Amino acid sequence: MKICSLLPSATEILYALGLGDHVVGVSHACDFPSDAREKPVVSKSIRDVSDLSSQEIDEIIQQARSNNNPVHWIDGDVLSDVSPDLIITQELCEVCAVGSGSVFETAAKVLEYSPEILTVRPASLDDIFNNILRVGDAANVPDMAQSFVGSLKARVERITCGLAEVDFRPRVFCVDWLEPLRNTGQWTPELVELSGGIEGLADKWGISREVSWSEVLEYDPDYIMVMPCAFDMSRTVVEVKDHMSRHNVWNQLRCVDQGGVILFDGQI
Repeated sequence: MKICSLLPSATEILYALGLGDHVVGVSHACDFPSDAREKPVVSKSIRDVSDLSSQEIDEIIQQARSNNNPVHWIDGDVLSDVSPDLIITQELCEVCAVGSGSVFETAAKVLEYSPEILTVRPASLDDIFNNILRVGDAANVPDMAQSFVGSLKARVERITCGLAEVDFRPRVFCVDWLEPLRNTGQWTPELVELSGGIEGLADKWGISREVSWSEVLEYDPDYIMVMPCAFDMSRTVVEVKDHMSRHNVWNQLRCVDQGGVILFDGQI
């Protein structure tokens, strides 16, 4: 079976299920494991944003939206060349990856057959587990998927059991974007909760939204976890340093003085 994965999480799932050799195409954002970088790239972005700040990227996205232009699209020539039997896409966020509508439209135009197109839209951790099972079923490795999901659920259980006797529940604010400031959504608040924290500025299983600094100050988080979408650690460090230098509000936060600002690789 030849599989085309149009989002990084699906690519990682495929490799975790031992299907790396079956992957014939990936998205422009698929960079893990390293072998995925050698695969034909089937999707493209409106422009290279690797050297841009979060504010500059947001301006490009808003401009594209105002003109009804896609942020990402499918390279029909590459899709035709790799001729996948299965395409995995998403309908959660067309800013992060190619939307399913573009996939169906392009596949119908350039392919002389109808591949199976699996669309995912995870909101919760259970949704993620179910999507792994769906990928396993579509790729004819259901037993491998069941085993993988079982191991992941066991890891979650070990964490929750280990925290059962811990009384302190720190207030956490997870940052998905800095300029404009946005919280995280979907499963991230759930992960905070499972890890013993409270995410009071986000709706568990909801969508990301803009957050005002006045909300953050009133919330007074014990920890701010910065994980800009698609930014690796080095870009996150640069972005946070620049943001702190331009916004005095950081100095008003207790967690900053107490070392409670934690940076993450937003590509994970």
